[in-house]
Amino acid sequence: MRAPGVVIETARLRLRAHREADLAEMAALIGNWQVARWVSNVPHPYTEDHGRWWIAGVQQEHAAGSPLRFAIALKDSDRIIGGAGLDGDPGDAADEAALGYWLGESHWGRGYGREAVAAIIDYGFRTLGLPSIRAYTDPANLRSQKVLRHCGLASAGEINLAKPTRNGASRAPLFRILRPVR
Repeated sequence: MRAPGVVIETARLRLRAHREADLAEMAALIGNWQVARWVSNVPHPYTEDHGRWWIAGVQQEHAAGSPLRFAIALKDSDRIIGGAGLDGDPGDAADEAALGYWLGESHWGRGYGREAVAAIIDYGFRTLGLPSIRAYTDPANLRSQKVLRHCGLASAGEINLAKPTRNGASRAPLFRILRPVR
């Protein structure tokens, strides 16, 4: 059964609401330390209870017609391979969302990150009307920084983090993209 909500399709991916059927695969993918080490705001170890809570929140957003978070699924099989979305942090300007994404380790190096991030940026600008989107990464996560740059985000300095990354960094490189003028 398909969950209600916005679905964003790319050449190879479907960004959609998380489903209960995604639970075991999602927990296994994001519970992998090689993934979790880069995503500081995700509990580790990651349990199915964490996943149930996340899925319920995403489904509520989609049902309310205001989704910001999506499962990344392969278009041909609809199997979850990661997640992406736009979130804000306390104290952020209301009109600048923070982009975040993750992919299961077995899906790295295939261009899925670039494809999903580009789709989320397009959704943020075209559908949500955001004037800008920002992102930051662990300073050691050079692969993610490369994805962000490839998708048009430019270096915008550094930010102080409220809590250190799992790798111990207290500052992180900040990236930003402005909505194109049409």
